[in-house]
Amino acid sequence: MRHINAVRRAAPLLVPLLLAPGCSSSSPERPAAAKTTTSAPKSPTPSPSLTAANGTDVKACKKGDCEIVVRGKTADIPLADKFGIHKLYVTHVPPNKMNYVVLRTNGQLTRAYHRGTGMFSLAYGPKITVTRLDETGAVLRFEPKKGDKKNDRISGSLGAGFLSEG
Repeated sequence: MRHINAVRRAAPLLVPLLLAPGCSSSSPERPAAAKTTTSAPKSPTPSPSLTAANGTDVKACKKGDCEIVVRGKTADIPLADKFGIHKLYVTHVPPNKMNYVVLRTNGQLTRAYHRGTGMFSLAYGPKITVTRLDETGAVLRFEPKKGDKKNDRISGSLGAGFLSEG
């Protein structure tokens, strides 16, 4: 009963709205369908400012002394046996993150990352410094480690972390 009374009271208020121009259902005009255009997302154009002495040649790093550019994919960096590193994978994650995966010959696995410019110093291995990076890639400088040769260390201008297992 209350519902019927509420409808009776609201009906006089709705009639002017239904009769207002442009609101009737008999209007022949229909709103035009909105046009949408989609374009494929553009991948970043490689930055000409990211250049390195050894270009993208990861083999130049075998002795732990090189400078390379890593762009968009994981780079498998071959290192000499003397470093005790079976595999070293380096990945640039746009816009400003570097990921590292290290599998040592003794079975130890280390995962590390830093954001922004920074460095990852490997125990008994080389020190890797990211000197420049942008959304297209990063410039990595490998050099023989000095100082604390027995420990891994990492730092980043926007944060860093690592985990070793095994």
